[in-house]
Amino acid sequence: MITLESRSLRLELDESSGAVRRVTDRKNNLCLAESSSSEAFVLELEENEFTSGYKAFSWRESCGVLELKWELEDDLEVHAQVKVEQEGFSFTASAQGGPDKRLHSLEYPLIDGIRSISGENDFVAHPFATGFLVKNPMESFPEEGSGFRYMPYPEGFSGATMQFFTYYAEGGPGLYFAAYDGECHQKWLNFYKHNGCLRASQIFGYEDVAPGKAVSTQWSFVMQSIMGDWYEACDRYREWALKQKWCSRGKVKDREDKPVWLLEETGAATFGINGMHDRSKWLKKYRQAVGAPIFHVTGPDWSRVPQTYGYGIPGGYEDWFPTCFSKENLETCREQGDHFAPFEFDFLIAPDKGDSENIRKNLQKWPAKPKSCDKYQFNMLCPICGYTHDLHVERDRRVVKESGADAMYYDISANNILKTCMDPSHGHPVGAGKEMSEAYRKIYRDTRDALSQDNGKYVPLGTEMINEIFQDVLDFYQARAFAQPCTSFESWPYRPLTHANRAWIIPMFHYVYSEYAPQRLDGWGKIVAEGGDLIYHTIAKTYLWGALFEINSEYSPMEVIDEEGENSSDEHYCKLVSRGFRFDEDIAAYLAKFAALRVGEYGKFLAYGRMLRPCEMECRSIYRTYFHYNQGEGASEQNSRGVILRESVIVQPYSLDGETAVFIANTTAFREKVRFEKPLIPNAKTYRVCRDYPAGKGSEEQVDAAQLLELELEPYQLMVVHAACE
Repeated sequence: MITLESRSLRLELDESSGAVRRVTDRKNNLCLAESSSSEAFVLELEENEFTSGYKAFSWRESCGVLELKWELEDDLEVHAQVKVEQEGFSFTASAQGGPDKRLHSLEYPLIDGIRSISGENDFVAHPFATGFLVKNPMESFPEEGSGFRYMPYPEGFSGATMQFFTYYAEGGPGLYFAAYDGECHQKWLNFYKHNGCLRASQIFGYEDVAPGKAVSTQWSFVMQSIMGDWYEACDRYREWALKQKWCSRGKVKDREDKPVWLLEETGAATFGINGMHDRSKWLKKYRQAVGAPIFHVTGPDWSRVPQTYGYGIPGGYEDWFPTCFSKENLETCREQGDHFAPFEFDFLIAPDKGDSENIRKNLQKWPAKPKSCDKYQFNMLCPICGYTHDLHVERDRRVVKESGADAMYYDISANNILKTCMDPSHGHPVGAGKEMSEAYRKIYRDTRDALSQDNGKYVPLGTEMINEIFQDVLDFYQARAFAQPCTSFESWPYRPLTHANRAWIIPMFHYVYSEYAPQRLDGWGKIVAEGGDLIYHTIAKTYLWGALFEINSEYSPMEVIDEEGENSSDEHYCKLVSRGFRFDEDIAAYLAKFAALRVGEYGKFLAYGRMLRPCEMECRSIYRTYFHYNQGEGASEQNSRGVILRESVIVQPYSLDGETAVFIANTTAFREKVRFEKPLIPNAKTYRVCRDYPAGKGSEEQVDAAQLLELELEPYQLMVVHAACE
């Protein structure tokens, strides 16, 4: 065996193959991984042609640095380096062929044979869909290749939103994996079932697929020992991440250019309300019920050639104009102090409509078999092409000029897309991963600058989903995962695990980047009782995890609010099934509490504060009902209903400028008891408490810290505990 030892881990590799044989936690004398496999790497030669074979292997070790070399047929070589670090090891690797060889990707390292640590209380946390936690992955991942397999980065819909993941036992040891790459290179961060155990790996490549070009890492992939849970892993990653260029604009609260109206003055959001048809009565109803300004992301049906869901979309510049926004909707937004952004498919485009010749020349060419759970069956413009950049900037300048929009929103955009283009005619290398990411960043920067200059004020941009590398060029994003299981989309591959209460969305992204991240819109909600009482839990979780709750009108009719009933398919951008569900005042009243919180004095913690680890607590969990009917025609999740176990009370602290606020929400119609293991704010002796927000605004009381170790909350009570740290 080749043996390397850090302070916390022992790594053993086979001296005849270089494959990882064993990983041992030295402090606990616990074997975390053990494998008899001789597979040390997986090299992709021609597209989807893989090999792990070699004809010769050699190695040398000096001063904690291990050099590995595999010689393959046809003058191919794979090189790797393993360095000992304080808490573990770092890996780099490359593959090089002869002048005629085209190499696509390399999977290295392969940490095989990862075994159960404690059984049922093992967890893997991955930044898929901004954060996903799976219990006992050895059993939850049912078959070969299942799990977080082919997780592309940078990709927010079907891949990794950040560059780390962790596997650990509750209260015990575990492993932390991270790629410390600050330059946006394309990679895949994987943790999946393999040969009856678990495998952690990194794939990299598709940057320059040309004869004679090497595939290599210009960053370190680390494996370290960890004691703790996913919060501990986030804290470790955060130390590195906040130093990267996507945090170079500084904290959101300190930026001169930021959408104050969105961050401080907006209580809720809507998404998908028809753009060209009069929906003013719903806009007025929402505003009256929420009791605070609302941010509306319109439906796509405002362009000259309609943007629809499945029935066609525009092509080139002339297909978009003149815009067809409803005058009544625009006037209503202005009258009641709301703001809006047009929904736009900015890179998704029709190649058989206007300017088809130019569009076809500039389309992104996908790999034959993308390494992703997504098939990417879209016609997308390649962002590196000058045509794409100019269309994006000039089109949006005119959209804002004609409509008076406050912001722009882009669907199926940079965060949904594999950063690979295989077309050699665009002037970029085949693959072009990093170049594609940088091109997206430039398009967003240039568009935002042009719109802000044209309008004499800051015009924010938002996208569907998020990835860390785009957070400095975007201001908001739309997501749906916080509503699981009453939604699908970015979390759909793990829906069965979510139903079985073996997987949960967790706020990994917000925990790492809360002071720097764009504003999230989430919740995917309908204000109807027929959707089930899970909605109360979803509303509370959405706000306490930093987002604005989104009333969604994409795939189902809007709520019935008068004798005229619902909006119909005749005035929509996809087929609607009539429901006849009435607007529910009780749900709206609960939403209004959190909207008031967001625009009130404590809203600054949610908008700008640092999300803290929640206090350990005991509370009751109860089964919540749900009915998921807001989904596209033919979707497997459509009309699914059931019950799911969720905690009755949600508690979330934030810190800001030396102060801490703890938000406590009862999400049930019952009195609920909560007991905390430690003081809510450890460094404060007394708290300022608003026991029932917003009803108790202005009548806060001073309370000794020890008095709040046990609480009894009234139905649907929202409580705020605030203190300056001493």
